[in-house]
This record gives sequence, C-alpha cells and structure tokens, in this order.
Amino acid sequence: MADAVVSALVEKLLRLLLEGGVQLLQLDDQFDKMKKELRYVKTWLEDAETMRRKDGRKILKLITQDLRELVYDAEDIIADCQIFFMKEKHNGSLPNFMNYLSPRLLKFRHKITKRLKVTNQEIDKVKERMGSYLAPTSPAPITSIGESSKSRPLSYPILMEETDIVGLTEQSKDVEKLILEADGSPIVIGIVGMGGIGKTTLAQKICESNTIKHSFECIIFVTVSQHCELEDLLERMLTQMNIGEEYFKRREVVDLLRTLGRKLEEGKYLVVLDDVWENEMSWWNSLESALPKRNGCCVIVTTRNEDVAKSMGAIDSHINRPRLLSDDDSWSLFTKIAFARDGGRCPNSNLESIGKEIVARCGGLPLAIRVVGGMMLGKGDSVHEWRRIAKHLKEEMEEKKKDEPLMLSLGISYEELPPYLKPCLICFSMLPEDYSIEVDDIVYWWIGEGFVLGSEGRTAFEIGRQCVAELVNRCVLIGDSKYIVSGQLSWVKIHDIVRDMIIKIARDENFTHLDKRGRPELTVQSRRMGMFSNGIIKRIERTGLKKSTIESKLRTLWALDVGKEDVLSKNMELCKLKRLRVLSVSFYKDLKDEDVMKDWLDGIASLLHLVYLKIENCGLKNLPDSVGNLRNLQILCLSYWYNLKMLPPTITKLDKLTCFNIDGCRRLECMPVGIERLSRLERLIGFRPTISSHKNTSGISHLKNLGQLRELTIYFKSPNNLVEGELNVLSTLQNLRFLIIKFDCAEADVAALVSRVNHQLSPLRNVEELYLFHYPGESTPIWLNAATFPNLQFLGLFQGGNIKHMDPGFWEKEHGVWKIEGVVLFLLSEFEEKPERFREALPSLKKLMWWSDSDDENADDDDL
Repeated sequence: MADAVVSALVEKLLRLLLEGGVQLLQLDDQFDKMKKELRYVKTWLEDAETMRRKDGRKILKLITQDLRELVYDAEDIIADCQIFFMKEKHNGSLPNFMNYLSPRLLKFRHKITKRLKVTNQEIDKVKERMGSYLAPTSPAPITSIGESSKSRPLSYPILMEETDIVGLTEQSKDVEKLILEADGSPIVIGIVGMGGIGKTTLAQKICESNTIKHSFECIIFVTVSQHCELEDLLERMLTQMNIGEEYFKRREVVDLLRTLGRKLEEGKYLVVLDDVWENEMSWWNSLESALPKRNGCCVIVTTRNEDVAKSMGAIDSHINRPRLLSDDDSWSLFTKIAFARDGGRCPNSNLESIGKEIVARCGGLPLAIRVVGGMMLGKGDSVHEWRRIAKHLKEEMEEKKKDEPLMLSLGISYEELPPYLKPCLICFSMLPEDYSIEVDDIVYWWIGEGFVLGSEGRTAFEIGRQCVAELVNRCVLIGDSKYIVSGQLSWVKIHDIVRDMIIKIARDENFTHLDKRGRPELTVQSRRMGMFSNGIIKRIERTGLKKSTIESKLRTLWALDVGKEDVLSKNMELCKLKRLRVLSVSFYKDLKDEDVMKDWLDGIASLLHLVYLKIENCGLKNLPDSVGNLRNLQILCLSYWYNLKMLPPTITKLDKLTCFNIDGCRRLECMPVGIERLSRLERLIGFRPTISSHKNTSGISHLKNLGQLRELTIYFKSPNNLVEGELNVLSTLQNLRFLIIKFDCAEADVAALVSRVNHQLSPLRNVEELYLFHYPGESTPIWLNAATFPNLQFLGLFQGGNIKHMDPGFWEKEHGVWKIEGVVLFLLSEFEEKPERFREALPSLKKLMWWSDSDDENADDDDL
C-alpha cells in the first residue's frame, strides 16, 4: 500500500512551498526544485498503489521506504526555516533579516543550502532507481481533503448503536435466560465465534439490559486480549469497582486478588471477560480462585476458541454461538449503512443487484458487512464505482483462495479510503486494544502531525471532526453516541480486528515501532511513541535504551498516567526531544512531587516545533514562562491543573494559538492581560474573567477582538467576575457557534450573580449550541428565549440543583419560533416542567434526553 503518512506530509509541504512562506532566505531555486520533486513524489505515491495491485513488485516497498526518509528530511528543513524566521522576527532582527545582512542569517543560509542540496540529490537518486525498475508515470493534479470526485463524505456521524445490529435481540434473550435461571454456584457462560461475528456486541447488549442491571449489584466488563497480564487485569477490574489508583502502588498480585474477592462478596456479581485467547491461561486459575462462590453469580467469556470457554468451566449447554446473518438480515444491515442518505433504502435496482453481490462476499459476518457498507456509503450512487468494487472483491477472493471475507473486506476498505483519511486511521495503531479516545484529542493529534489542515473557509478542527465522522460512517471506528443530541461524537475507539490490520500497516510504513505484541516501543528510529500504564504498552524506562539513543527524531509522544519514575527517565527529558510536534501527557492524579514535575516541564523551552501541547492533571501552581517561546503552538490544553492559580503573561505571545483549554483549573483566579492578542483563537475553553478594571487581567470585554472564536466556555465563580451588561460583548463574536456557561459560586453570592447574569443579553444570532452547568437560579435566565438565540439548535441544562422551571419568556411565541432540535436535561433535582411542554413549544424538536438524579436510567429519551 502507498505510504499514507508520507502522502499527507507531501501535501502539507507542497502547500507551504506554494504559499512561499519559506522562500525568504533567497534560496528560491533550491525550494523550487524541492517543490517540483515533491510534486513528482506525490504523483508517484498516488500511482504506486495501482502498480502494486497490478503486479505486486516488492521494489515498490523499497522505493517508498527511501522516499519516506527524504520527505521527513524535507519537512525538517522547512520547519527549521520557519522557526528561524519567527525567532528573528520576534527578537527584533527583522530589518537585517530582510536585507540578508545578518551574520546569523548567512550562517543559517549556508547550513540550509547544504541540507537542501543533499535532500534534492537523494530524491534524484531515487528517481533514477524508479526509472531503472519502473515505467514512468504522468503527473496527476494535486487534490486535497474533500476534493475526490469519487467520495461523497457525510459531515455528520451515523449514530447507529452497536447493540442495534440485526439478529442480536433473540440471542441476547437466550443468554439472559441462562444467567437469570442460574441458582447454584457461579456459572461460566461462553459466547464463541469467529472474529467479527458480534461476540463483544452481544455481551455489551446483555450488560445493558435493564433486567440484568437490576439483578446484579456488581457488573464488570474487561477486555482480556491476546497477552493477558494478571496484575493489569486485576487493576482494571478493581478500578471499575471504584478502587483508586493510590491503592495499586506497592501491592502484590496476591493483595489484589484478596481485595477483588472481598469486594465481590458484597453482592451478586456478573463478570465479563471479553476476547479471551488460547495463550497461557494461568491467569484464569488465579482469578477463578478469587471469585466468591455465591449463588446466582456469573462469568461470561467471549472467545474465538470453544476449547478456551470449556477450559474455563463452560459446559456445552452454557455456550452461545452467535450465528452468521441470513441473506435478508445481511442485506438489512448493509442498507442501513450504505444507503444512510436515503433513509436506509436502496435508491435504484441497479445498485441493489450489485449491492447484494457485494454483501454475499461478506459471508454473513456483521463486521465485514458494516465495513463494506461504510465503504459503499462513500461511493454514493455511482453504478460504475459499485461495479468496480464488486469486481475487485471477487478477484481478491479468487486470488487468495481462502475463506477470509472479513480480512479481505477490511483490506479493500482501507485501500478505498480517501488519501486524507488513511494517516488519520493509522494513528489508532498506537492506542491499546479497546481504548476509547476523546474526539478532540485525536483531532488535535492529527493537526499536530499535519495530517489535517484548514481549507476553503473551514478550520482544521472542523475538517478533523469531519474526518472522524467519515471514519465512523465507514465503520472502521466505533462512535459513542451516549448523551449526544447534537450529532457530534465525544469518544471513539477502533474494533480490535480493524486494529490488527492497522498495526500491520503501521509496521510496513514505519509509522511507529511495534513489538511482537503490537505495543509501541522506543528505538533509535522511532518517530512516535505511546506510554500507557495499564500494562498494554511498555514504559520508556523499560526499553533499555541509553540516554543518547533517542536523539531528536521523535515527533509524537503520547503518555497517560505518567508517574515519577517515568518523568525521571532519561529518555523523557524534553530538552532532548527537539523534533516533537505533538506532546500529550497526563500525570497520575496522586503525583504530588511538584519539584519533579517542574524540573521536567522546564525543558519545554526546547520544543520549538511543537504544534499540540497537552499537560493534564498537573499539580504545579504555575506554568513556566518559557511556554511563550513555543511560537509554532496551535493547541494548548492545560486541563485539570488542580493547583494552578496564575497563567504567565507570555501566553499572549502565542499568536498561532487556535485552541486554548484550561477547563477544570478550579483555583485559577484570572486570565492574563492581553488575551485579545490571540486573534486566531477558535476555541477558548475554561475562560475565567475578572472585572475589566482589574490590573493585569482580562475580563469578558477583552474577548471582543477574538473575531475567529467559534467555541467558548466561561466560568463564573463570583459576581465580581461580571460587570452588569458585560455579557453583551458576546454578541460581537460573529463566528461564535458553541457556548457553555458554568457556575461555581458560593451560596452567599448566588443572588448577586444571578442578578448580573440575568441582565438582558443582546441577540447571539449565530450560536447553535448552548449549555448551562450548575446555574444557581430558580428559573433559567431571562435571555434564554428565541429572540436572543434565533438559530439555536441544541440546548442543555446540567446539574442545576435550584432550577425549578424555565423562564416564562422561553415559552412565549412573541419572541419568535424556536429552531431547537435537541434538548438535554441532566440532574435537575427541583425541576418541575414536564416533557410534554417541551414537545409542544419546540416544533423542530427531534431528541429529548432527560435524566433524573435518583436513577441511572433515562427518565425520558425520545427520538421524535
């Protein structure tokens, strides 16, 4: 397969070179040559996949490997030029720089010229080898995201629940009956079948059953996977039972087993062990010994091997074997996805006959059908494209001569992805099996790597979200639609079988170094590294690398639950990681050693190429001033710094910043003066205003110059945070689409704060989503009406313990007709309004989600 990541980087570099922003060094001839060579590389990569399918020559892989290293070198050169120019500009050396008289510039030009010539010469050598072994190719037009004529992407995700797959309802009832009829010692129930047949989905559906929920005091669902480590498995099980991370420190496995046994003794339990393999099973003997022998308890094991289920105690009558879908059910599932634009109905008979031929190749496997259906959704109603795919599937199956419809369909679905989606999907190879990631985090990662760029009036973040929706619609990602009314996903994960395929591609393309278990590991050539504390991925210190081996190739470092030993690792020294584009680190919540965190974070000044920086759960009171040196930074996330009180003034120097997230920093007292200088901000999350007259701080009035702002989250802790009428500044933000207002005030301040917030607000004509958290008034603000929000589509009220009713103006038609499509009402303990009134007053309402504070179940969850 053509190298997806390199293709994305080539497009990014071509855009930079076409913009001319790096040609200020009077090296136009060398940059022009690189531009021509990169065009050639882009064209060759586009044709390489066709050549590979045609004759399968291994020379293609070797040539692509050579090109990969050269493209990375080219990106480094251009990035170094950009950094140098920015430093000269901000150091006040711009006149000399522009006149080419600076000695520092002359030295840098000489160095860059040498590197450019070497890279261009190496590309020439690769071209010569291409000419020796391959026929020449003709240039192809440069395309970018969304320009493919073959693809019709949906910009919103199709939120089909995993558990809604046809054919599961009866099977889940059969298993529920087995569980509920058990009245003796704990039974083991096996769900057995081939990969992709729906074992995990069936187990999830069972656990979500209200009958099952009310029958067990404790339900635990854990993924075991191929290489089970008992300590990790026990920690994940105990975490679901609200055992904190602090407990796991310095605990032996025997201690964890005892604790698990004690906790499960408290009531009936249901334990689901998902995706168990036939590898070393000694962990099961230890785990089984800790499970209390209480009557009516149950263990469900999902596995591809029936012998595994039987070896764990499942008798034949307690084994459920999910069936392949019938022809009718297969077609029904396929049409839900492939014809989602047409309400799940095939638009013409030509497509139906071809579609049924394609579905027949999937062998009744739900995952294969869904993935192929997602692929065909992207083809629209082009009969030519449908026939081409049907022919391709037939040829592949005849050539392979194996009964592997799932892997063949997955492979072809990846081949048929638009080029801009391939590197986005490969990123999931670095994440542990069954790991859910926030959509914002994965999109920021893509932006940091340069896989997603802004285009044609759309921001990079908007395009990134579109890419997430496309991957979900193509059924290679699983989207979490819980609590969603706006159609925007919050979390996504990848199916384990799709992940297996992506890991193979990641290995081939040298995306990240993976060991035999599919876990990222650090090597001299590593460009991306993941660190997870759940045993799935090794910590850096354990790789045994010497201090000098990491060098500066690493571009992405993704680390969760980082502890003291990780921070002190020589391979984690930030000053050594000078090529980083993406740094995402989450500390252990109980890591209290501020000196260790401060010493580590001081090295951030060296990361001049950084585009995305996320530091979460940090205990420091201050962010280093040196963060102002990160002139390339576009995304800065400092969520849940529980001790953070002040932000450095240097924050306002980050003039490329498009997203600034300080959500969950409850002790943060104010914003530094000059926040209005961040004129490119599109998302400001966690803004804590102060009175405008307060020295060296920024209030709401300072937001008026942030004309690009699309999303805003504001915190109000005191009436002193708000001058009466100051909220009217929000009406000047013409691009504002998404507004969250959160309240965190003392009881004594409630009346004064409500009074100031309640001042009539100027119309916010472009706001489409509004969410209020912990609003302290007894009725919603008087400005919550159709006149102030004429284009509001989604409304949410969360945890407003005092709210009894909506302000009368909300219902009055004289303010205008509401366009609201979705409403979420969550934990409003005193709320007296009835669902029927919302349905009557909101003519466009499609979704009403209503949760009480006394029950985990939805009091009302209607699709209207």
